Amino acid sequence: MFGILKKRAQTGDEKRMVNHPIPTAVIGTGDWGKNHVRKFHELGALAAISETNAETMQFMQNEYGVPARSYDDILNDPDIKAIVLVTPAHTHKELGLKAIDHNKHLFIEKPIALNHQDALALTKAAEQKNLILMVGHLLHYHPCFDKLKQMVTGGELGKIHHIHARRFNIGKFRQEENVLWDLGPHDISMVLSLTQSAPLTIQSQAANYLLPTISDFASIQLSFENNINAEINLSWLAPQKEHRLIVVGEKAMAVFDDTLEWDEKLRIHRHHSAMEYGQPPILERDMEGEPIKVPFKEPLLNECATFLSSIETMTQPYSNGHEACAVIDLLTKADPDYKTHKKSA
Repeated sequence: MFGILKKRAQTGDEKRMVNHPIPTAVIGTGDWGKNHVRKFHELGALAAISETNAETMQFMQNEYGVPARSYDDILNDPDIKAIVLVTPAHTHKELGLKAIDHNKHLFIEKPIALNHQDALALTKAAEQKNLILMVGHLLHYHPCFDKLKQMVTGGELGKIHHIHARRFNIGKFRQEENVLWDLGPHDISMVLSLTQSAPLTIQSQAANYLLPTISDFASIQLSFENNINAEINLSWLAPQKEHRLIVVGEKAMAVFDDTLEWDEKLRIHRHHSAMEYGQPPILERDMEGEPIKVPFKEPLLNECATFLSSIETMTQPYSNGHEACAVIDLLTKADPDYKTHKKSA
């Protein structure tokens, strides 16, 4: 889902990322939830699953040796300390508030909710109970994006001019949320992290080709302080998968392409431009660029381990409720279809 990761054996560091003493239940074990099941099992924290599909439920029980239980049964078990919600986005508020009401730490897959009011309600409820609330903005736990952030904050690219994100794929088509809410949270979250500010202006356009009220293509244009601009393009209708983030600075450009092999995912292209004899700037650039070597660590395993570590230390992860609320606020303002799929509180 988030790029082609070259298969390799676990490193020593990854083998030590196990046996977190926090019994955790994964709710929803479908296309993406099954990956959470696998990772929390690797981390020694998986205590139960909840799944409505009988065939999937039986497979998970046999594969991981954990019981399948009803959601209410899991919530009423005092031994289970954490809930991982990988259910449709429109269920997140109701299921999430129930978990918080039962004093469970909570991980919610993106988007946290389908409107800002629900996202804020979840965030405030977790704060009032002093519980960890983490949202699945996975790329914050990707070592290549972490390195890119270091390059930006460290000034390696110079002053940032422009950020361009492209997230294309063919399907999976949804009916509860459009392409902005399905694919947009990842790139919006990264752009906000790189700019460290809210946008001054938001413009967007969207198109629906397959369903009359669900956009399957969208483009968002953002402007920030210091003359930084960003563009995010999203589509379910593309012949090839593309997960690319380009950051253009005054000294260099960086490209994070999550569809490439690990050692090629992050590259830097250095350039120089200057006026000569009163003529427009001449851009001298490194066409091929230089790959940035980043130690391998599986992003999803890193994300799941961060959730458990945050509970153990009671420290907020980066992708907490407030960060998620900022993402939802921008999505709401950018989405021309918002009124057609808004879920009321």
